[in-house]
Amino acid sequence: MIPGANLLSQALTMIASQSVTYYADTGRTTSATGRDVTVFAPGVAVTLGSVQAVPRTRFQSMGLDYSRSYVTWFVPRSILGVERDRSGDEFEWNGRRYKVEAVTPWFAQDGWVEVLGIDITQGVG
Repeated sequence: MIPGANLLSQALTMIASQSVTYYADTGRTTSATGRDVTVFAPGVAVTLGSVQAVPRTRFQSMGLDYSRSYVTWFVPRSILGVERDRSGDEFEWNGRRYKVEAVTPWFAQDGWVEVLGIDITQGVG
């Protein structure tokens, strides 16, 4: 890859973008039961980017749980992954909600990030 070439921008001229609803982690608050819970900003539609399923053949090399479902979201914006004292952002795509597990930060160099999301949709195994 060539730094500054912005491969995502080039790819999005050939493939259709997919709309995602993005929820930024704004911090934590203590619930009435005394538990710390993450607070999210209202959802924002992000119409530029691409979501791709993570192939099960890559699960072992990535250290992923075979009982879960993962996607990779390529998006031209800064996204927060799991960090100290932060649980990370979340996003909805295709009727499912995903927790940001990891971010590959191409943002400073090319203006986009690669986001690994784990399906956290309630009521589904």
